[in-house]
Amino acid sequence: MGATLGPAAVPALGAAEDQGWPAMRVLVIEDDENLCEIFQEFLAEIGHEPRIVHTAEAALDVLLAEPPDVVLLDIYLPGMSGFDFLRLQTVRELRVPIVVISGRVTESQAQECLALGAFDFLGKPVALERLEEVLGCFGPSGRTPPGARPPTERRGAPRAPVALSLRVHESNGPEWDATSVDLSTGGIKVRSSAGLSPGQSATLALPLPGGAVRLEIASVVVRTDLDGSAFYFVNASDWQIERLAELVERGAASRRGSVEPHLRILHTISRAIGASLDVDEVLRVALDALTQVTGHEIASLHLLSPDGRTLHLRGDRGLRPPLRDVNRELAVGQGVIGRVAASGQTACLPEAAEAPDLLPAARAVVAREGIRAFVCVPIQSHGRILGTLSLGRRTRARFTESEVALLEASAHQIGLALEHAQLYSATRRQLEDLQHAESQLEAYEKLSTVGKLAAGVAHEIRNRLAMILGQAELMLVGSYDPEKARERLRVIVRETSRAAGMLQDLLRFSRGEAAAPRPCRLEEQIAWVLELKGPELGRSRVEVTTELARVPPVLADEGEIQQVLLNLVQNAHEAMAAHAGARRLTVRLSEADGRVRVEVLDTGPGIRADVLPRIFGAFTTTKPPGEGTGLGLWVSSGIVERLGGSLRAANRPDGGAVFTLELPCQPRESPGAA
Repeated sequence: MGATLGPAAVPALGAAEDQGWPAMRVLVIEDDENLCEIFQEFLAEIGHEPRIVHTAEAALDVLLAEPPDVVLLDIYLPGMSGFDFLRLQTVRELRVPIVVISGRVTESQAQECLALGAFDFLGKPVALERLEEVLGCFGPSGRTPPGARPPTERRGAPRAPVALSLRVHESNGPEWDATSVDLSTGGIKVRSSAGLSPGQSATLALPLPGGAVRLEIASVVVRTDLDGSAFYFVNASDWQIERLAELVERGAASRRGSVEPHLRILHTISRAIGASLDVDEVLRVALDALTQVTGHEIASLHLLSPDGRTLHLRGDRGLRPPLRDVNRELAVGQGVIGRVAASGQTACLPEAAEAPDLLPAARAVVAREGIRAFVCVPIQSHGRILGTLSLGRRTRARFTESEVALLEASAHQIGLALEHAQLYSATRRQLEDLQHAESQLEAYEKLSTVGKLAAGVAHEIRNRLAMILGQAELMLVGSYDPEKARERLRVIVRETSRAAGMLQDLLRFSRGEAAAPRPCRLEEQIAWVLELKGPELGRSRVEVTTELARVPPVLADEGEIQQVLLNLVQNAHEAMAAHAGARRLTVRLSEADGRVRVEVLDTGPGIRADVLPRIFGAFTTTKPPGEGTGLGLWVSSGIVERLGGSLRAANRPDGGAVFTLELPCQPRESPGAA
């Protein structure tokens, strides 16, 4: 077995629960006040001391005055972002463990957070049980086991996914072989079915390069989950830490070579999702990327039927006619692919033709086609099965863990695309019905506006869902109190109503069709637009002021007026979003000489002198390519002109721009009219 390098003595940790571990100080950096209430109550419920701040700047003051034991950090914050916070030298030197929480971070951004030193990443809505598990990583009841490296050191410890064959010798217990999942100089995670408990000590024997020597190191179990057991090293010597660092670096270097093409595939799929709402286009790009970049011979993608009983082939690469025919329609629960769709569990087969649940017709074709290794993963969204994604090849080489992980990540991206398509489908159907002389350009502009609104509405709905989930979980984990339960149910009803209202407003705007002009009150339309844009304006720290006089109605189509006002407010918002200094949006409403006037003023950079004369022309935009259609003001100007009004733009003397909309008042009926 080769020579061994002995560990330091393993401390007995069995009495840790009786040592009266103090509460852990948890600093929560989150701008959503509803989520802050959830975290405040939950952390106190499980025995910790929460401290809540809403900006990264405020968190710095707390960190320097009284460093916490752990930080929960939202990435998208007003002012300094969570990414910038992680990069601060001051934060890195304090070496406080940071857990990132966000609902809008991509996989590459999550990896960036970990590379910047974050201890872990949790998506929103945050499952409180999972949060409690993560906090448990820092030792029983939130404290580091005696002799283990403290969390502040573990945060700075280099780590990488490393698969090592090692030997585990439980203290006063059995020995067994295991394989590592990842390794750092502070600890290791191994695949295990041994049922280890936190606090249990063991000696681990890790192979060093060359195979002649094994590194023996004392450790303690800090967490066990479905993926295995996490150990932290105890009393590791400098020499042992150096050897561990070498193993980590070798693993990281090996992984870098395989990660690059995988990231390229995920980036290609993500870009397709961002560039197109066409699901078929996204599926085509995904299949092309998986086969061309990785060199796999066979790929297929099935989507679930509306009734959930059958799977239909929506795309494939490398399937010959006989194989395509047997895969064209599959029953859920039957065969390998049907079983994956029914269970939601990945199937990885070294010999596809020998799979016991392969259907007879498929077995004969698979054997004839010479397909050997095969993997199938579910396509899911929010726990709901949408279909399956499969890869196969005609060689004996098994699919590696990284290849399976790539396929699962690709399936996740496809699930997002399908989810987005369902959200936008009603809007797209309505927009396709527009048949005016300028219908194509106007529909394109309105779709762009709806897309921007949908992004903001989706973020707000995600926060509402997080609030609902948090309140429901608090009802499950907290002691029963009828009054508290009623209050939490009231919060759930309130947040559900808000989310439904946001979707209703978005659909109301997206469904708007040209109608016969009728009396329209501009103060009501202004209030509706500001309510719809309110969450986005708030996140950008834009101060909104209204000066609305009581004015007569105008004769117009309500949907067209909403489109014009929304375009003016959105342009002002975008002008100020990247502009330093105060951000104030002012909307004024007045009447003069039989005309109603709306003024939208901002404190942005103003309009460039070369753009101002052609600001209402088609395809005029100051935004980078791909970020603006250049049709918004052109469409708005056309609508206003059809209503007998005018739309003007000017720069303000003290900075910023002002857009002035004037429309004729509704003609008053004569006293003798019937």
